[in-house]
Amino acid sequence: MKNSSPRFARFLLAGALICSLAPAQADLFSVSPDKERKLGQEAAAEIEKSPAIVSGPVEDWVQRVGAKLVAVSNPEFQYSFHVIDSPEINAFCLPGGHVYVYTGLRKIVRTDDELAAVLAHEITHAENHHYAKQSKKSNTRGSILTIGSILLGLPGIGQAAVGILDASMSAKYSRSNEYEADSVGLARMQRAGFKGEAMVTVLDRLANEDSLQSVDRWMSDHPEGKKRVLAIKRLLGQPVPVSTNP
Repeated sequence: MKNSSPRFARFLLAGALICSLAPAQADLFSVSPDKERKLGQEAAAEIEKSPAIVSGPVEDWVQRVGAKLVAVSNPEFQYSFHVIDSPEINAFCLPGGHVYVYTGLRKIVRTDDELAAVLAHEITHAENHHYAKQSKKSNTRGSILTIGSILLGLPGIGQAAVGILDASMSAKYSRSNEYEADSVGLARMQRAGFKGEAMVTVLDRLANEDSLQSVDRWMSDHPEGKKRVLAIKRLLGQPVPVSTNP
């Protein structure tokens, strides 16, 4: 497996949800499922040109677990699963259902159930149209364009990538979207036969990474880890400190 350069890893991180603005500027704040599909396909095509997309046992693992979750998900989108060679602890889902997992996630994901917890969370972002909802709420996209400057000068990246929309990694999903992705994702993984307790394990490890001031981004772009752990424990009927609120 070939390691990606730190610079290119930053591109993958910053452009996790890249979507070309050119065909969508006229009605940017009204994103239909068809438009989500198209934007996701365009972004996926760019990402999958990268040599950092890897195949092999890890990809097979991700696709196998992902297929079980897709079987109990809304068939509105055709989900796909890929692996990015990067040390970051990260995963994301493009609008329309293209799910990407960074190899660095292996630091905290060790079993099928734990991987299912991450993938179920990301699938829920797509299935519940969180990209469209977040885009509709936004009043400005000025900060989005700064991501284009990160891409300038990188070899092999098309000029179209300069005008990009990055809804989940720069505008970020709302706190309520993230809690919904956890709770609905929990139900999804349980329907698929995975152990819901694994979501607590993964969130706990992520929270510990966050508390150590890790540079990894999956947790830093989400609500406070410990509060997410408590919320899932409540859904599972596990004991939580009485004085702690999510």
